[in-house]
Amino acid sequence: MSREKRKTVRAFRPAIAAGILLLLTLSIECGAQGLEKALITHSSESISIAPLLYGIEKEYYRREGVDLQFRILRGDLAMSAMLGGKEVDYIYGVGTAFMAALRGAPVKILSHDFKSVLFYLMAQPDVQSPKDLKGKKIAVSSLGGTGAASARASLRALGLDPDKDMTFIVIGAASIRMAAMETGSVQAAIMPVPWNSRMRQKGFKELIFAGKVISQPLTGIATTKEKIERNPDQIRKVLRGFLRALNAVKREKKEVTDFIGRRFNLEPQVANETYGVVLQTLSDDGTVSQPILQELLEQSKKETGIKREIAVGDIVDYRWLREVAREIDKGESR
Repeated sequence: MSREKRKTVRAFRPAIAAGILLLLTLSIECGAQGLEKALITHSSESISIAPLLYGIEKEYYRREGVDLQFRILRGDLAMSAMLGGKEVDYIYGVGTAFMAALRGAPVKILSHDFKSVLFYLMAQPDVQSPKDLKGKKIAVSSLGGTGAASARASLRALGLDPDKDMTFIVIGAASIRMAAMETGSVQAAIMPVPWNSRMRQKGFKELIFAGKVISQPLTGIATTKEKIERNPDQIRKVLRGFLRALNAVKREKKEVTDFIGRRFNLEPQVANETYGVVLQTLSDDGTVSQPILQELLEQSKKETGIKREIAVGDIVDYRWLREVAREIDKGESR
């Protein structure tokens, strides 16, 4: 090659490099633009959303083609937004979804990741016995979700009548409930793991672990019937990401424990203990048993006074999840 040609090639190298960089950037942007955007919400930052957040961080949903974003939003507001087709595509609070469906809302629960609740009933330091809560205020995130059901079951187990002995105050996120406890505006609060550890360090009392007195699924994927009919492909993608994240949480102890400690600002020992609780209560396959769901249905009907006939299958539908699970099993067996 002549000296002139070499000079010409060298002169064009920056332009060539810039062109390649531009092509790569455009390729990445196109790939990102190819992802379906979806928003999922939950009412509080608690350990019950750890599988969801871990799956998002590890990009299990992105690998399936969904840019799944998470936001904290009170259950009733999230349900209204989802039913109104306003931004919210899925909710993770399946207790809220269950009660909404029971009352006739067109929603379906598609999966569960926890087969038992992860709530503690916390009380002020000066509460000496459960009887001290009579006539007092109890903070919950909503009146119809899993937290409220856990609070009621816990109070009954302590010999109290939740309908007569105290007043439930809807406060919202766990952080706000803890603030209400710190100011003394409420005497007790139902708190998710790991908030119980934080409150215990501040001197508050653990009265009872609700998981010992109530068998009820905690979190999972719920959406509208319209969403299922309109975009079944996205439903499959989200459920594939859900299952891959669920399995990863069981398999990757160190990574998940580190994630829990970092995300929830926990000491290593507390994070390790929390991971142990998670493993004990995680669903094996993203479902919970029919007897547990039936018991939940009967108890919910009793509490709400609903008399009409309704089947578990009208609220919970695992068909999509099981279909996706079979696809994953076939792919891994090849």
